[in-house]
Amino acid sequence: MTPRFLDAEAEEPEPVGFLGVRPESSPTTGGPLYTLEQMGVMTVDVVEALATLPAKVFDVAQAIVGLEERDPTGPVSIVGGGRLAGETAAHEEILVDQKVMSLLMLIAGFNFFIGMFNFVPLLPLDGGHIASAVWEALRRRFARLRGRPDPGYVDAAKLLPVAYVVASAMLVMGVVLIVGDLVVPVRLTS
Repeated sequence: MTPRFLDAEAEEPEPVGFLGVRPESSPTTGGPLYTLEQMGVMTVDVVEALATLPAKVFDVAQAIVGLEERDPTGPVSIVGGGRLAGETAAHEEILVDQKVMSLLMLIAGFNFFIGMFNFVPLLPLDGGHIASAVWEALRRRFARLRGRPDPGYVDAAKLLPVAYVVASAMLVMGVVLIVGDLVVPVRLTS
């Protein structure tokens, strides 16, 4: 369809050409291989996000006190995620099926990040318990290969100071992100 513009002297709209790019979207679906590929991409993205999480939380803290702008692609807490979900649901230009997919992807993204975060090999997290169990298995295997007696269980209680530091850091990061989402929230852009 050709856009029509009114000339000040013309009585009928006159058709004119269009120069530029008109956005179009077409939904696509993928099978199991596409899903596995996307999970691999998401895993790499989550690992990169985990590596930069402390620095990005520090940037959010600076945004709270007004030293810099909040990064719209930075981390958010569950409060910020809820705000983004609400803004998506209330947006009038987004179709209902796109809203549903966006909200499902937001929930899936949060769950995937939390699951990957839980695998970080530090002790209050499951990854810390897995790491100590793997270390115990390796010690037993090396002892068996050398013909030595079983070295016994790994005392994970010796790592409690590490667990306290990590749990405290997680608590501080959570509070900073929640306060950041209340004071300088990330908003959905049109």
